[in-house]
Amino acid sequence: MRHHRINLQQIEYFLAVARYLNFTEAAKSLYISQPALSKQIAVLENAIRFQLLERTRRSVRLTPAGTVLFQELETIPHQIETAVDKARRSILGENSLLTIGCLEAMGTPFLPALIKDFRQKYEGIRLIFERHSFKPLREKFFRGELDVIFTLEVEVKDTPDIVWVPFFKANPYIFMAASHPLAGRERLKLEDLRDEGFVMISREESPRVFDSSIALCRAHGFAPNIIKQMPNVESVLLSVESGVGVTLLDTSVRMIHADTFDGFPVLSESLEVGMAYSKTTLNHAVAVFANHFRGKALLPQSGVGQ
Repeated sequence: MRHHRINLQQIEYFLAVARYLNFTEAAKSLYISQPALSKQIAVLENAIRFQLLERTRRSVRLTPAGTVLFQELETIPHQIETAVDKARRSILGENSLLTIGCLEAMGTPFLPALIKDFRQKYEGIRLIFERHSFKPLREKFFRGELDVIFTLEVEVKDTPDIVWVPFFKANPYIFMAASHPLAGRERLKLEDLRDEGFVMISREESPRVFDSSIALCRAHGFAPNIIKQMPNVESVLLSVESGVGVTLLDTSVRMIHADTFDGFPVLSESLEVGMAYSKTTLNHAVAVFANHFRGKALLPQSGVGQ
């Protein structure tokens, strides 16, 4: 038995006439002329070789065959829309999992509102958040275990196939215990701490952060007296809070008990804090997430203690 081709436009025209049972009203809904619609229905009937409509001067009604065809084809437009929507969602990363990493001690006051907005717009993308210190965050990201990370630019700078989206600027900052003899003094400078013991993030944990801290001290005329290297920022802050030396970090650090610390910003080039992801990722949700956040870059830094 010969199969006859019916295109989507013919289906659309037939369904309109079947719903309205009026060629004039159906033509208006399709934004075509009534003669053009009548011609297309005739072409359809000729192609399938049976009559779909019974026409009189006063009315139009479906033939039995037309009724069956209408019932069978009525859901097709909805099925097409559903199929297209599913395809679109796959492109947008819907029904995906996105794993996001952030530096353990980084303050992220910019994230909650942006994440809330993202979740409302892309309900099908499930988000998981993890905090790690420098080395684990870097290694998990490079192994592909984290899709997106929020970190310092220096941690990923010059790495091939990495896209960097800046969010805000942070400044180098000296932290000391509120009980430190120099705490509370006005107009302190970094060089005033040349005789102090420094607690630092270990070079193994973050070679670039360690080296940049040393370079900054040297730019102010001294080599820091490093009394302890720690594996993470929380350990550094715990040591300093307990009165063991001072430390040089930056204003992106979140301070839970800010009243137990004192400090001052260091005049220097600012650091970029932002988002990094791989341009070779196969997770479509990463592009959706990145595009949502792009353009919200370089938000004003809220300062230490946020």
